[in-house]
Order: sequence, then C-alpha cells, then structure tokens
Amino acid sequence: MSAIPQGYPVDANEAFDLLCSYDRLSVNDLKILSLIEQFGESFYKGLASNLPSDETRALLERNGQEERGHAHRLQKALRVKGEAFTLPAPEDNPFIHSSNAIAVDKAFLVMLAALERHGDDVYSKWASNEDNEEVATLLRLNAREETRHAERIEQVISML
Repeated sequence: MSAIPQGYPVDANEAFDLLCSYDRLSVNDLKILSLIEQFGESFYKGLASNLPSDETRALLERNGQEERGHAHRLQKALRVKGEAFTLPAPEDNPFIHSSNAIAVDKAFLVMLAALERHGDDVYSKWASNEDNEEVATLLRLNAREETRHAERIEQVISML
C-alpha cells in the first residue's frame, strides 16, 4: 500500500479539505490530490451501484472515469515539474475503501453536486496561483470537469 506522507490526513475528504485551504499546491500536494482523484473513481462506482437505473448509473460512472482522468492529468503536471509519480493500483491507494455502503438519496446528491462545483473553484484558484502555465492549464481542465460532474449529478437528481 502506498503511504500518505506525514502531515496529511488519512481520510480522502479531510485531505481534500486541507488542500482546499492552500492557495498553491506543492509537489507533495499534487501527489496527494492525484490519489484523492483516483479515490473518486472508486467512490463514484460505489454510488452508481446503488442507483435504480442504467441511465443514472452511467452518469455517475462517467464522473468516476473523469476522476481517474484527473489523477492522470495530475501525474502529467508532476512530470512537467520534474517529478516522477506513478499512481498505485487501486487496492494500494490508501484512500480507497469499500464505497458500496454509501446510501444515495436526493439530499446527499445535492450536497455532492455543491462539492463538485466547489472543486471547480479550488482548481481554478490553484491554477491562478501556479507559476508553470502548462500545469495551470491542466488544473483548469480539471476545474471545468468538476462543474460537468455537478451537472451530471443534477441530471441524476431529476431522474430519481
């Protein structure tokens, strides 16, 4: 299992909250964020498995696929900064635990959509404070997709 560097919470949500408090991200922060984004794929798969229809499941599974894409984009940002980082296998990611027990209801999904929109805001903040334009561009791409995640969640809400 990959280890979480000292100073970071062992819970993905708490680790993300910590990163959100920063104006700019260090190399270690980018590594943690990539693990969190990889966790996002597992999280969305777990949520999707609890939805009532193929259409609603597909929407959340797409969010999960894009979360994995965010992790790979962050790997690219790390390479641009001269840092080699390989995502662990999902079973070795310290943030990933079984997500299948998460109850899905409209109130939870409304909160999740708001969190995804917040993700756009913080990625945009990090991009604005990033000195390397190529890394900033990668962060902005992730930001835009966070809003798309919220829009898909809102579609799911309308279908429940």
